Amino acid sequence: MKVIAVADLPAAAHLQAIAACLRADGIIAYPTDTLYGLGCSFFSPAAQARLDALKGRSDQPYSVAVGSVAMLESLAAEIPEAFYERWQKLLPGKFTFLFKPSPSIDPALLKNSDRIGIRLPGLPPLLHLLAALGLPLVSTSANRSGEAPLNDPRRIAEEFPQLDLLIDGGVLPPSPGSTLVDLAAAPPRIIRRGADLDRAQALLGGPSRG
Repeated sequence: MKVIAVADLPAAAHLQAIAACLRADGIIAYPTDTLYGLGCSFFSPAAQARLDALKGRSDQPYSVAVGSVAMLESLAAEIPEAFYERWQKLLPGKFTFLFKPSPSIDPALLKNSDRIGIRLPGLPPLLHLLAALGLPLVSTSANRSGEAPLNDPRRIAEEFPQLDLLIDGGVLPPSPGSTLVDLAAAPPRIIRRGADLDRAQALLGGPSRG
């Protein structure tokens, strides 16, 4: 398992190593602005199958992390005006937004879900990496299905020795994960209460039952 410190991500050699890992259907662990994520190329069915086996799950779609609003737009069939008028002000940040997926995306990559969850995380080194890759990454918490997320990179390496690469951002503080908002629903609604929930509720005009 190759380990790269998050502070060293801008180095060209490290970006090339991560890109090569992902092209070879590799699985990586990386810090976000909430939890550590396990990820791979979103467009690789083989890598997603490896990740399914690693986590012990196969019935739920994965969210994706992107490096820009333009990358987000490329994955969604339509972006509601409310996103640009209200919700975009939360990004980058601790939110995952659900959209209707672009028809160009293989439904198998979404486990045949009619939604795609997209994150633009507020962690500058990760945004730099995603922009440099030009590729959305699967974003799922670093844990086996049904277990608590791991936020210590040493524990993650011990629990998942099958990882090909780990980006070490140190031990992250406890977090409930990202707040999940369904923007494909009318009106938008909060599906999962997470970090910075109050900011999402304020845009809805008050607490949401979700």
